[in-house]
Amino acid sequence: MFLCLDFLITENVGKSTGYAKKQHICSYFELVVLKTAQKEKRMIKYIRKGEYMKKLVQKIFMIITAFILIVLCMAMSGCIACTSFNPANGEEYSVENCESRDTALTGKIIYWLGSSVTLGMASCEESVPDYIAARNGAICVKDAVSGTTLAGNDKNGYLYRLHNGNFDKNAKIDAFVCQVSTNDAKKKNIGRLGSVSELSVTDKSEFDTDTVAGAMEYVIAYVVQTWNCPIYFYTNAYFSDEGYKKSKDPKSSDYSLMVDLTYELAEKWNNVGADVRIIDLFGDEDFNDIPQENYEFYMYDAVHPYKAGYLEWWTPAFEKVMLKDFGNSVS
Repeated sequence: MFLCLDFLITENVGKSTGYAKKQHICSYFELVVLKTAQKEKRMIKYIRKGEYMKKLVQKIFMIITAFILIVLCMAMSGCIACTSFNPANGEEYSVENCESRDTALTGKIIYWLGSSVTLGMASCEESVPDYIAARNGAICVKDAVSGTTLAGNDKNGYLYRLHNGNFDKNAKIDAFVCQVSTNDAKKKNIGRLGSVSELSVTDKSEFDTDTVAGAMEYVIAYVVQTWNCPIYFYTNAYFSDEGYKKSKDPKSSDYSLMVDLTYELAEKWNNVGADVRIIDLFGDEDFNDIPQENYEFYMYDAVHPYKAGYLEWWTPAFEKVMLKDFGNSVS
């Protein structure tokens, strides 16, 4: 470009008119070249920008996909219920906002063993033990893992955690509460129901812990031997095989077998000197007789309550039994 301009200047020295004309032509050529270069730069910029946009779109797509997968996993586990989008898990229902009072449970040490219902799977891990503690000044220690069963010796199962979980074997406690797990009544597990042993069989080493009955008897024998305190078994609120309280798995008819088994166990062990009590939400008709709109607000599904369900529906039922047992004083 500059060689062309020098040539034109040299060739046209002293010829002002021609020089100016040729200088104009060369300047025009220079402008064309410059514009062409600018267009090429813009094209390269656009290409690079296109590649950037492509990568940006890919990243956005990956983020959206990951978000969808997380939401699906949370929904499957019940954790999505813990979001602020759910009014039944609102702050007004949280443990931290409960009003405390002195009751017969104040200062009592209570251990709680269970699965997702004791944990509070759909209520941000706030459940009956937490509300009992907050409302009554009790000292509640819970050991709960979702999806676990009474029967069997799996790691994280009831019996494993009874020995290796959160419970101090040397503590003096006032009560032990055990959830009659709905997981044991699921289709894949209900065949392990088992039956109550003879009245004379009380040593924990003699029970078939691969069955629900054997595992429950083991829990009773272990608690009596370790803490020698009252033992409460509690059942779920009623769920049905049909209607708005329907549960596909476990079935109501299968879980009712476990409820019946619990009464048989209590009868046997109370006859040999243990103190076994039952908080039977499943079979309490008055407890379960609530309007459908209340039920649907309180429950994430047929098994798991939200915070509002624990606070306003389940916890008062526990308190009714336990306060009566411990002296019924409230101030």
